[in-house]
Amino acid sequence: MMKSKILNYLLIFFFFSLVPITILALTYPPVILSQGVAHRIFYIHVPIAWIGMYSPILATFFGILYIYKRKSIYEKLIYTSMNLAFLFSLGVVISGPIWASTEWGTYWNWKDARLMSFFVLLLTLGSYFIVKNFTDNPQKKAIYSASIAVLSSLASLLTWYSIRIFVPDTHPTPVISSMSPKIELTFWISIFGYNLFFISLYILSYRYEIIKEYYEKTFFKD
Repeated sequence: MMKSKILNYLLIFFFFSLVPITILALTYPPVILSQGVAHRIFYIHVPIAWIGMYSPILATFFGILYIYKRKSIYEKLIYTSMNLAFLFSLGVVISGPIWASTEWGTYWNWKDARLMSFFVLLLTLGSYFIVKNFTDNPQKKAIYSASIAVLSSLASLLTWYSIRIFVPDTHPTPVISSMSPKIELTFWISIFGYNLFFISLYILSYRYEIIKEYYEKTFFKD
């Protein structure tokens, strides 16, 4: 009971820690003159992009475990990972054009390999929810889900490598090694905060799936 309360308090702390971190990002670090105030989206855009890329790796891990062990717990963890991966990736695709419009003068660049690789990742994640409903058979549905989860990790790795291999005309190059002290501090605090936020969402989403399954089995029996 005590452990459950401590976990609940931690979840609340993780969830709301994003508020002061966002305020810090909007007020503390200096503005890059060439980009203006829109540069502050960087402290949101990059953390959620990282989460959007490693969430499919989690889904793949649980997908392999499901294919091997066929336990429903892994199917719930796949769904939780993919659901959050899609939401965070969608956040990247929304926040990126806002930042890009001031830096590039355009909201989207179809020739940017990095941008398009992330768009492919988003489409792959979206296909998970379509493929999941191809059949009403629970076992087949779970197998299809696990297979798409594995494919999504390949799209995630493609995105990760494209950031390091391709040098587009518009998309910024990696800047971690050249940040000023205030920008670097704010960046890593943002990374930490958004990961705490992700953990809280992950646990809450997983709990929701367990509760939903319980109510479906209890009150909606055939």
